[in-house]
Amino acid sequence: MDDSRRKLYEGKAKIVWEAGPGEAGPGAEAARTYIVEYKDDATAFDGKKRGRIGGKGRVNNLVSALLFDLLEREGVPTHFVRTLGDREMLVRRVKIIPVEVVVRNVAAGSLAKRLGLEEGAPLARTVLEHYYKSDELGDPLINRYHLRTLDLAADPEIDRMESLALRINDILGGALEECGLRLIDFKLEFGRTDTGEVILADEISPDTCRFWDTETNEKLDKDRFRRDLGDVEEAYEEVLRRVTAGAEKWRVRRRGARASGGERPAHARGEWPAHARVFVTLKSTVLDPQGAAVENALRTLGYDEVKSVRVGKFITLELTHLSPERVDEMCRRLLANPVIEDYRFEVVPATAPPAGSPPPGAPTGTGGKGQ
Repeated sequence: MDDSRRKLYEGKAKIVWEAGPGEAGPGAEAARTYIVEYKDDATAFDGKKRGRIGGKGRVNNLVSALLFDLLEREGVPTHFVRTLGDREMLVRRVKIIPVEVVVRNVAAGSLAKRLGLEEGAPLARTVLEHYYKSDELGDPLINRYHLRTLDLAADPEIDRMESLALRINDILGGALEECGLRLIDFKLEFGRTDTGEVILADEISPDTCRFWDTETNEKLDKDRFRRDLGDVEEAYEEVLRRVTAGAEKWRVRRRGARASGGERPAHARGEWPAHARVFVTLKSTVLDPQGAAVENALRTLGYDEVKSVRVGKFITLELTHLSPERVDEMCRRLLANPVIEDYRFEVVPATAPPAGSPPPGAPTGTGGKGQ
């Protein structure tokens, strides 16, 4: 370690350093970056359990670097720049938003206990949770109203964190499946850059994710430390081994795509571009103050024939190919809140296919309504 470094912060698992001369490149780059050092210290249950996992810092640094690199190549902005050794990485300077976004695919940990679910039971849909980063309060579970009340994040920032979290879940879930790892749940943290952009930060590792073996459901993460299951170091090293092997497959695949001139366009795969139009309104049983205000205004202007008004939102999507099922999934997971909102959508071809080449898949039409 460079003795000229200045420590900016030390937490339970990492130390953040100001980059020393020559470590981060030219002066301008150094001014926009930090160095994160990963530690072997381990804690659980809000610091009540403490210990040390040999080699943990190295594993978490290298696994995080590989997964950050994968996400960057898939278009997800992260703070990762490059590794500076087995235990250190150079990252973009961000101001961490004090909110943990937890993505859950399978019932485990606190969710299983809180809702009385059997651990290991698949969830009907992905669950997103927010936790307030506060050691003094024990990182309490909060919702969007709390986020606004505490001025932790603005609505567009909350939307961005949630949409990025769902995209990260899709990317990592498929990639890790190739490595023999089930992505049960994981914690994400986001930060604001100097320009105000919200990007992924912190780490993605066995410390922050639940990884289970796809065949045996053996736990290969921090739960081995939390629950005194033994073989903790071996589990962490196994995750690194599998992710490293997977990363090589991903690189080979990318090289193959570049050698063939890049991924084939949608029409070359027998798919045709499309537009989706999504209409979202509050359920008839939910009070609509905005609609009531518009209704009163119209009647004031003399439009007595107006019986009632419901105000909603209209969303347009450009798609690489026709897929009503995928649009319905987008509506259920992000575009609408099925608890209080109804939605419907239309999917239509953006361009007509050549004669004799009808687009594959489900026919164009209307579908989807919140249950």
